[in-house]
Amino acid sequence: MAMSAWQELAHRLQSTGLTDHPDWVSCWLKHYGKLVPHHFLAAFSGEELRGITLLTSGTGQRNGPFTVDTVHLGTAGEPTGHSVVVEYNRPLVEPGFEEEFAAGVWAHLNCDLRWEQLRLDGIHANDLHVWQNLLPEADIRRRESSYFDFNAARESGKDLLSCLGSSTRSNIRRRLKKYGELETRWAETGSEAAEYFEELIELHQARWQSVGQPGAFASKVFLDFQRDAVIRLVESRRGVVFRVRHEGETVGCLFLLNDRNRLLDYLSGFADFQAKPSIGLVSHYLCMEAALARGFDDYDFLVGEKQHKQNLSNNATEICWLTWTRPSWKSRCIDGLRSAKRLIDRIRGKQPDSPN
Repeated sequence: MAMSAWQELAHRLQSTGLTDHPDWVSCWLKHYGKLVPHHFLAAFSGEELRGITLLTSGTGQRNGPFTVDTVHLGTAGEPTGHSVVVEYNRPLVEPGFEEEFAAGVWAHLNCDLRWEQLRLDGIHANDLHVWQNLLPEADIRRRESSYFDFNAARESGKDLLSCLGSSTRSNIRRRLKKYGELETRWAETGSEAAEYFEELIELHQARWQSVGQPGAFASKVFLDFQRDAVIRLVESRRGVVFRVRHEGETVGCLFLLNDRNRLLDYLSGFADFQAKPSIGLVSHYLCMEAALARGFDDYDFLVGEKQHKQNLSNNATEICWLTWTRPSWKSRCIDGLRSAKRLIDRIRGKQPDSPN
C-alpha cells in the first residue's frame, strides 16, 4: 500500500529523481528489506499526500569502537560492505513542502527513544538547509563531487574535447590514436544492459582481486540488488549501461544512474591498466560524448579522488553526510574518549624524535 501511494505521488509530481523514485526504492526493499528494519513515513495536507520517505534502522553501525543504534533517511543503513552507497539521497516531497516535511520527520523521530544517532547519508548540499535549520548542532561531513557541465559546453559552441584541459586533450588524442577502432554500445534494452553488466562485474572483480581486495560484488545482496536494478532502471530510462570493446574484447563498462537528467558515475569495470593504458579515462570520455549527444545536463563523477574525475570535469558540487547524536551517557563517553585521544596525539606530536 505504501509503495502504491509512493508511485501515485511520483506520477503526480512527474518525478525525474532517482533515489526518491519507486523504481529504486522498491528494488532496494526487495533485496534489503529483510536485512534492514524499516518503515514508511508519509505526510498529508488534508487528504492530499505531500511527501513520503523510508526510515531505516541501521544494521551493524558503529561510532568509533562502540556499536550505535542509528536511524537513516532513505535507502541506507545497510551493514558495512553491503551498502548501495546512496548519493543524491532525498525524500519524495512536493515542491514547497520541504520544510514542513522535514519538521514532521523530526517530530516523529523525537517520539522514538530507541535510536541514538540520526544519519542523513549522501544528501546534496542544496537539500541540506532544511535539516541544518532543525539540527544546527549536527555534524556535517562535506565531500566534493566533480562533474562536467554539458550545458556550459553547448553554450560555448565547442566540442567536448576542446572543453578539457590541454594535457587531458593530448592524452585522449594519443590514446584514441593508439587504440585505433573502438566499438561503443549504449544499452537500449534491459536484456542488453544485463549482458553488458555481467561483463562489468567480471572486469571489476578481476581488477580488485588482483590487488588483494574482494571487490564490490563480493557481497551477494549487493550483487543481487545491482543485477535487478540495472534491468529496471535501463528499461525506465533511469539508468545507463555503456560498453567499450577493443579488438573483439570488452575493455570498459559503465553503469550510470539518471537523476533529474544528471548522469551519476555509479559502477564501472575496466581491463587491466597495464594492458590497456588509460582505458578508464577513454571509456568515460566516449560515454560523455554519447551522453552529450543524447541531451543530458551533467556527467557527475560523485565523490572520490580518482585522477580521471579531475581531468574530465569542469565544475564541482558537494555531497554531505549529516549526523546528529542524541545526548546520553554513551555519547558523552565517546566524546570524552575522542577528546583524550586528540590530546594524546597533540602531546606525542610535540615530543622530539627518539634517538636511533
